[in-house]
Amino acid sequence: MFIDGGPNHVTLVVAVFIMPNRASHPIAIAGQAAALLAATLIVLPGVLSAHVRHRAVRPPRPTLSVDMNTRLLIVSPHPDDEVLAAGGLMQHLRAAHGTLRVVYLTDGEGYREGVQVEEHVASPTASNYRAYGRQRTREAHRALRVLGFGPESLTFLGFPNGGLNRMMTTYWSERRNPYRSPYSRLDRPTRSEIVVPRTLFRGEDLSQELATIIGDFAPTMVLVPRKEDQHGDHCAAWFFLADALGDVRRLHPDRDIDLVSYIVHYYSWPFEDDRPRIEPPEGLRGGVSGWLNVPLTATETRIKRAALAQYKSQMDVMGWFLEGFARRNELFSRPAAPLVAMPVRRSPCDDD
Repeated sequence: MFIDGGPNHVTLVVAVFIMPNRASHPIAIAGQAAALLAATLIVLPGVLSAHVRHRAVRPPRPTLSVDMNTRLLIVSPHPDDEVLAAGGLMQHLRAAHGTLRVVYLTDGEGYREGVQVEEHVASPTASNYRAYGRQRTREAHRALRVLGFGPESLTFLGFPNGGLNRMMTTYWSERRNPYRSPYSRLDRPTRSEIVVPRTLFRGEDLSQELATIIGDFAPTMVLVPRKEDQHGDHCAAWFFLADALGDVRRLHPDRDIDLVSYIVHYYSWPFEDDRPRIEPPEGLRGGVSGWLNVPLTATETRIKRAALAQYKSQMDVMGWFLEGFARRNELFSRPAAPLVAMPVRRSPCDDD
């Protein structure tokens, strides 16, 4: 007996070899063959059952969808995260005539290797870091233009790249001097980036600015990094957003906001393979919803790749990373209702 399990079928071959002696009767030979076949059929159901279980097809993941009534707010720790995570979903929103607001928590100025390449310096100064941040904000405008959105869809808060983690703990309130960026040497956003007057690099100020934006924009859906994201700014973004949402819901308990999370930095994901579609990170559950899929057409994938290409400052030093997210789908999840008390004594977002 031989069983061949191909991708779509199982083939059974039963070969019966009976070498009769000269005295064997034909009826006796037939009886032996029948007995052997019966024994084979007794074993066969178990074999086939095990094979079918092994080849079971996973049901399709639920889809995250948007429509003309969707008011989508994306919390992006740095310029490029919004396209990495949701460049396809934003295209779906545009096609549905929904409304978009992307809130960039930082200008992404604190990436030393990127500054060295773009500013052509070995030892960047504060001026170099600030210029790099301005370059990244310009790139964000170009990237969203590729996706069909104008400048009214972008809000830059200008908080310190690499410092959000510290603002959850030590630099939360006015009890201490504000955090000062070791890159830009600033302790507050630039004047054009301030939403709430007298904002400084303090955690409660960032939370208040987010609450103000959410209250004014009235989103029906908010996208934010997962708290399991292994970049400190991404993880911290979750906690600041959760704190701000708590304030908004106390003032507007009737508002229904669909909180959805995404992930960008998680070990070597999604670079374990080069399949056309992204699979969830191994060992990371999909929240209360399970993983939510956003399928992209070939054209949508091409446009997402074109939007990512606008981030020249990033493509020059880590193009392979950005390209890894330009595939035929995007993945999201819905978390449990956040319960956050800020500040925290020790940050859960340490990434060192």
